[in-house]
Amino acid sequence: MDFTIEQIERYSRQIVLKEIGGIGQKKLLDSKITIIGCGGLGSPAAYYLTAAGIGSIKIVDFDVVELSNLHRQILHFNNDLNKKKTQSAYEKLHKLNPDVNIEVVNEILLPDNIKEILKDSDFVIDGSDNIPTKMLINDACVNLDIPFSIAGVIRFNGQIITVNPQEKTACYRCVFGDITEHEPSMSCSQAGVIGLIPGIVGCIQANEAIKYVLKLGDLITNRILFLDLLKYRFSFIKVVRNENCLACGDQAIDLVETHEYNIGDVCFE
Repeated sequence: MDFTIEQIERYSRQIVLKEIGGIGQKKLLDSKITIIGCGGLGSPAAYYLTAAGIGSIKIVDFDVVELSNLHRQILHFNNDLNKKKTQSAYEKLHKLNPDVNIEVVNEILLPDNIKEILKDSDFVIDGSDNIPTKMLINDACVNLDIPFSIAGVIRFNGQIITVNPQEKTACYRCVFGDITEHEPSMSCSQAGVIGLIPGIVGCIQANEAIKYVLKLGDLITNRILFLDLLKYRFSFIKVVRNENCLACGDQAIDLVETHEYNIGDVCFE
């Protein structure tokens, strides 16, 4: 494993960790992470994964920067207004670490394109604010056997679950069932969100990706982490894989090819 002098200095605080070392840093440099959305969750996840030296990061978004984004979406600045979020994110991330290959996809994530977009990813991070999109990401990743993290934030609260199809852990659909069983929920634009909660949750998602690549510690699998920043409560709820789940169960089918997701309006918080 050959590092340049600049790489040794850049990643020195990680390399010195006994859990990472030079071998672990090489694994990070050889890995590929896909981030769906470069908004409130995707921005901090992309920032810290870029800083950590993930070799290739693919960012998927179709939106433009708006003024109401800036209180939480840390990759975007005032002079980025009306610019494509992928372009804004690329500019910051490339300046932060030219080592990292930043690939951008300016498309709405749909059943027709999701498998092509996600293929070859080592890990996927969901930064959407739309239940049908989360279900689509879940179903595609399970079908492609790609580990992933799904998160949501609202008001002062956040929740995160990581799914590892390779170990048959409970998936998002196991927990929440089919999207047709749920009433539409409020988005952050309707209910509000404190700017720093997506930052905290997005960083945890980035940590899940790094730990998966390095095979370190415990992931948030078969449980959901709930954060309440008003009362500083951090709690885990155990969840169990549903053997009859259409996405990951014993008789699973390719839902991406057969299911109706009703994506509608999608945004990335």
